[in-house]
Amino acid sequence: MLPLLSLFTRRIAMIGGKAQVAGSSAPGADSSSRLWVWPTLRRGEAPGVRPAREGFVSRHYGLCALLVLALMACNVFLGLATSSINDFDEARYGVSAFEMQQNRGFLVTTYAEKKELWALKPPLGYWLMALSFSLLGGSALAMRLPSALCALATVAVTMYWARRRLNPQLAIVSGLIVATTFGFLSNHGARSGDFDACLTLILLLAAVRLPRLAESQWTVVGLALLLACGFLLKSFAILPLVLVAVSYALWSGAWRRQRLVAGLAAIGLFGAIVGGWAFARWRADGSPDFLLRMLREDVLERSTSIVDKSTSSPFGYVTALFDRFAPWPLLMAVAAGVAIRAGLLRQHRRSGILALLAIWVVVPLTVVSLVRTQHHWYLDPIYPALAMLAAGGALLLVERSPGRLRKLALIGFVALPLALCEARVLARVLIKERMPDDQRFLCALKPSSTSGCREVWSSFKLANSERFILEVVDGFEVIEPSAGKPAAQAQQPAERFPVAACLLVGKSAWRRPLAPTAGRLPARGLLLAENESYALYGRANVRGSAP
Repeated sequence: MLPLLSLFTRRIAMIGGKAQVAGSSAPGADSSSRLWVWPTLRRGEAPGVRPAREGFVSRHYGLCALLVLALMACNVFLGLATSSINDFDEARYGVSAFEMQQNRGFLVTTYAEKKELWALKPPLGYWLMALSFSLLGGSALAMRLPSALCALATVAVTMYWARRRLNPQLAIVSGLIVATTFGFLSNHGARSGDFDACLTLILLLAAVRLPRLAESQWTVVGLALLLACGFLLKSFAILPLVLVAVSYALWSGAWRRQRLVAGLAAIGLFGAIVGGWAFARWRADGSPDFLLRMLREDVLERSTSIVDKSTSSPFGYVTALFDRFAPWPLLMAVAAGVAIRAGLLRQHRRSGILALLAIWVVVPLTVVSLVRTQHHWYLDPIYPALAMLAAGGALLLVERSPGRLRKLALIGFVALPLALCEARVLARVLIKERMPDDQRFLCALKPSSTSGCREVWSSFKLANSERFILEVVDGFEVIEPSAGKPAAQAQQPAERFPVAACLLVGKSAWRRPLAPTAGRLPARGLLLAENESYALYGRANVRGSAP
């Protein structure tokens, strides 16, 4: 992966000597702001300026884009099937989606065969996972495949739109930045069985359509369709982008283009999709309890109080960006200072694309900062916009550098930050995300390795990741203790257990010597593991002999 970055930077370095534009050869003349960053015309062509098409990136854009996608694919799929399974949301979503696929119940989500009321999410994300399970079977890879593919598509859409509205060089650098962004590739992102990468793609597709509001009144219908899909994925998480669309329409004057018929059609389409699901869920439940809880807990309580394991600070997300999007925020600040001093922002104060990207970042950042419950993955939908701003800023700094130092500036402002980001991603993938021993042990407990046991009886409440591995990956039927009686099953006489069942016992649950009870357990049905280390014991070990 690092050699790919080296190839890009060597090729982009060719631009330093080839990007001179007609009419800008005089000393001090600089067309970088028009050519590289915020061109005034759709294709990156300012009046009287001919884009430099002789550069390597412009002549071989397709190859460069494929290499960027290959880099993203490596970062996403490397070790994806064997990385640690997150216990917070990922595993719980995976269990619910697997049970949906197994039970063919596509409206009411369940967890451990009971109605799921902990994760109050509409069904689209579960449908995608269930489809993946039906195609690939129960595995961590199948659980994460929808997120991985959506993340890959996010890079592709970012590059396509940046090339169409800006220029090829900025598009490639933007794709590289998204493909190496730690925040987008870490927990709850591209490599996780969560819904945030899918939401990022949907909101990206909606955001890039906003400039068309001034071109066609029917653009709002397509926006309504995308926002409805976003709602079916993560419900009210689409609200920041709705505010982005309203803000951009007011700023650009695109609202004047809108007509009543198109607006009513958009509202009707959104209402038909979201309302149709809400009505079907109400009928399936027999009450509106799920919908009311979704509104109360996911909107009101998260907005006014801290839920889950999170923090709350008015500037928490700003400081988080300096970590999860490092080092680009610092470079963006430097580039903004250079642009202000050179008067470049005044030249482009009416640039619709620059305004859109600014609104796309500032409005969601403000909204999530005002919400009391804060998680870093709420920033995922703004990473494509941040990547385009960062790419424009970095290339601006390169172009404003003296000619003899331009290659050195390219290394310092583009190549080195990308290499550091890639190294950080690889360190997480290869070291921090490695599956721990307890999860690897559970993954090895196939029915074929346990003398044909099809059930696992647990004496303790299983974590979400433990249930996902045993139920989805291994294919066991998992039976947990009833609520309020965590050790009840472990204390029962052995004959209460089915002959073909496995027994998973925690240290704290078994408070007496094992030999008297263990001696009456069927030989082919005994599987004993400690909750802390999950060390596997054979029957001889239970009786005190050497394993």
